[in-house]
Amino acid sequence: MSKEWVVNRLVDISRYYFSRQEEALNQNLPFEEFREDLQRYMTNRFIDQEQLEQYYDGGIGMTRLFLFHYEPGTLRARTTILEQTKDRIIVKTMWFANELNSGYYEISTLQKSGGNWLLDEKRREETPKGGFQLTIQEAETYLKNYPYAEKPIQSVKFVGNQTLEDAHGEFAVFYQFDCDGETYYISPIDGYVLSADLEHY
Repeated sequence: MSKEWVVNRLVDISRYYFSRQEEALNQNLPFEEFREDLQRYMTNRFIDQEQLEQYYDGGIGMTRLFLFHYEPGTLRARTTILEQTKDRIIVKTMWFANELNSGYYEISTLQKSGGNWLLDEKRREETPKGGFQLTIQEAETYLKNYPYAEKPIQSVKFVGNQTLEDAHGEFAVFYQFDCDGETYYISPIDGYVLSADLEHY
């Protein structure tokens, strides 16, 4: 399988989970019926390990922040296939920093079962001291797929480097970009994104 295929599969699984979760909650489906739906996309082991029943019973709320919310931008910017066999694929992706989390790597395992590739495991791996070391091109790729923009970003142009306060309250170098006339800053260390008024997006 190509890296592009793996990226698309992870994004599809994430999108399906959240859209189907909302539908199931609106229909007041018991979790066991929802679980049957999910088994086309993830293994029972993953469902149990990630405590999806607990989050389901709690409603939608903040689950996107705590579950496997794969963002197309980070996956397209950098996804590394660590292992690939006829029935298993292990990939390393990035999770960018926000107010709740520092940036970290996520190791995800897809397992082939009954002809389908299912999400089987996800674990966190801390970044080395220097962080992600995002290239300008990787940052551009992320911003072109930025999920929190009011409308899809069409044009991304690198402006230069700026020293700003990061997610930890320390000063660090950020890349500055012009995105359809709006200014965005992104940390090459942890992917933390700031708007022109230096508020986190």
